[in-house]
Amino acid sequence: MQRASGVRQLLRPRGWRQAGASSASTLRPELSLLKPERRVVDGSQRRSILFKMGNETPSRVVGYYVLFPVIPDETVENNPFLYNIAKNEDWPKLSSATPQQMYEGTVRQLMEFGATTMEHLEYLEKTEGEPRTFESVVEPLLHEEYEVNYAFQTLLLKMLTDWPDCSRKLFDADLHHIKIMCARDHMEKLSSPVFQKAIAELYERKEGLTDWQLRLLEWYLLEIKASGWDKQDEKTRKMIGSWSRFIDEFRSKYIRNVMATNDQNTFSVTDPGALKDAPPHVLQQLAVEPDRWATGPWRAKMTPHSIFPLLQYCGDRQLRAGAWEKWTSKASFDHDFYNNSINIEELRHNNEGLAKTLGYASVAEHRLANKMAASPDTVRNFLNALVRRVRPVFIDRTEAWAAFAARELIGAELRPADLFYVCRKEAEQHHDMKPLELMRHFPFWATWDNLTQLVSHIFNLSFKDVTATIPERAHSEVRVYAVADLSTGDHLGRLYVDPFDRENKRGGWNAMLARTESKERGMDKLVYLVGAAAAPTAAEPSMLHHAQLQQLLGTFGRAVQLLLSRSPYRDIAIPWSPFYASDWDAADLFPSFLQMFVHKPTLLQSLSAPHVSTGARLSDEEANNASLALSRSTLWESYRTLFWADFDLSIYEMENRKDKFWLDLYRDLHKEYFPWKMARNDYQPCSFTPIFALQPHMSMHYRKLWSEMLALDVHETFDAENDERKTGERLKTTLLNRGSGDVAKELYRRFQGRDPSVGAICDFYDPPAYYNMGDDSSAAGEARRQ
Repeated sequence: MQRASGVRQLLRPRGWRQAGASSASTLRPELSLLKPERRVVDGSQRRSILFKMGNETPSRVVGYYVLFPVIPDETVENNPFLYNIAKNEDWPKLSSATPQQMYEGTVRQLMEFGATTMEHLEYLEKTEGEPRTFESVVEPLLHEEYEVNYAFQTLLLKMLTDWPDCSRKLFDADLHHIKIMCARDHMEKLSSPVFQKAIAELYERKEGLTDWQLRLLEWYLLEIKASGWDKQDEKTRKMIGSWSRFIDEFRSKYIRNVMATNDQNTFSVTDPGALKDAPPHVLQQLAVEPDRWATGPWRAKMTPHSIFPLLQYCGDRQLRAGAWEKWTSKASFDHDFYNNSINIEELRHNNEGLAKTLGYASVAEHRLANKMAASPDTVRNFLNALVRRVRPVFIDRTEAWAAFAARELIGAELRPADLFYVCRKEAEQHHDMKPLELMRHFPFWATWDNLTQLVSHIFNLSFKDVTATIPERAHSEVRVYAVADLSTGDHLGRLYVDPFDRENKRGGWNAMLARTESKERGMDKLVYLVGAAAAPTAAEPSMLHHAQLQQLLGTFGRAVQLLLSRSPYRDIAIPWSPFYASDWDAADLFPSFLQMFVHKPTLLQSLSAPHVSTGARLSDEEANNASLALSRSTLWESYRTLFWADFDLSIYEMENRKDKFWLDLYRDLHKEYFPWKMARNDYQPCSFTPIFALQPHMSMHYRKLWSEMLALDVHETFDAENDERKTGERLKTTLLNRGSGDVAKELYRRFQGRDPSVGAICDFYDPPAYYNMGDDSSAAGEARRQ
């Protein structure tokens, strides 16, 4: 099968020829610029494709280059993928449409949507002064946006699960460009002054608007303000443009330097004994030859998905120490051409300038303005509360790790490079847990059935296997479920589940909203769930290691969250990352809630199945030991997250970056958090992409701990009320059904009747019995909320 054309091919300029000398050196296209090519989209509509150009003006203009993208020849008539969507057919063409038809069809549809947006904005300009309604201002774009998003999400599913073999570089480039194209066209309308004015008028009047429509308009206005699109004076626009260009420039340099050092060091393991504790999915991930993953050799590169499994499971201490030293000095002062120190300061400077131009005192204030936490002060108080409870536990646990390591493993002083390995080993031995044996209680489909039954019981749902009625799937292992709310009798949608890893599958665990329900089109909601569990063999079923079990719980939680949201509009189905207007620090509440099941022995037992080999059930003691060991083993990683969240907030809450150089701040915080001396070549911020590489993620590193706080607080409410079905119904109706139909803080208050409490997460990492076994539990619980 021919590989689908990349976006670079689709957007390749048409042929040009230079005119003769008499034409004053101007360049002319082979096609007339005055008569742009037009192709039929369907039988009733013809539309020219419009493009914006933003070229820098040269010092002396002698002619112009005008570049037109190649418009794919795909139409509803000749492309089954586009035909399927245009005719509102019940199920997407996942196998009968070729990858090329899906890719080029989606690109054509995005181009058409871009033209529709521009035409609609021109219409709004021409009719300015006429009465505005939601149906005349927003609906015309939402109608076509629905089809574009459906096509794009289905293309993503195809690319991640059933794409022809090609180089990783080409695949990543094609995926990146079409994501950028979709995001640009989706947000184009919000930068238009006439559209901004129209929706502001509608929001102010509020006449005839449903709650969902009002919330959507509010979301638009918040995104416009946070992005600076509401600034119309020329001077401010130039300043915003200047800050943004420099941010993009130095962000690109930062990422480029990190990527350039990914392959400079590799770490090979040839002794199978060094990875004897590693689960199969880790061995497969590190294998040099995929067919020999069980026997090796194995190799780790300087990427997070490769280096951290090595640090966690490799028994070779010297290799771990070398890998950690190279990791912490990556893209820093050890690299003459790839040093990110200056790029960090430039990113701080330009983001600070942009935030102040938009009217915010600091970068953190800008990023947190529309989040559930709402302000840097709230995040600071949250982190301080955790530090007060967790730091003493960490210091004590460090001593336990050092004693365990000296006794059982290394017989020498404990180093930071050892902690990933030692923390895991010590927890497993402390609670007598055998992870490779435990995973034999979790064959995939049996665990899946138990999970759906458990969630159905708590939230009064049903999951019915309707795979036999589905005409097309990307693979025979895929199953499809119809999901219903038994409390109301409503059909919520269908869930497409593709759980197993295979040769032409890319990416990891993911849940995607393919389409929302559309009664007008007769379409139900469709959610795609993609997994990366090891494929079953003729001898054994696919079995889940506890790390994969938590990935399944989180991904399934996101899928159920998408299905339960009753929002008719995709933008407010849930709080989507990375939009400024969305409070996505709370988006992982429900996925985290399900992930916490592994820390509850009775729930872990409910998820388990009879042992694959012996048929024995997971005993109470085994479930209790496993839950305690998994909770104990999280401390090191959670404490690291706490440290980085503090660094992230500290560096971006400064109103003047010159108050402290990034390295000085890093060294000072390191002294506060860790009892060992910082390594001479430790410059981790130079390659810490979660804080410096993504614009909207700056000041947001706290969100993992924030989600855990919310999830554990909800678990505590379930425990206190002791009626899981009643509490589950309230959680479903007050919070999950509303999606992002209101701000997360208000939705949470409707469920709990109060603001979030840090008590539950503090108790998780520092159980009260640890220091006050004689306290009355109810009084202690009340004190935690003060």
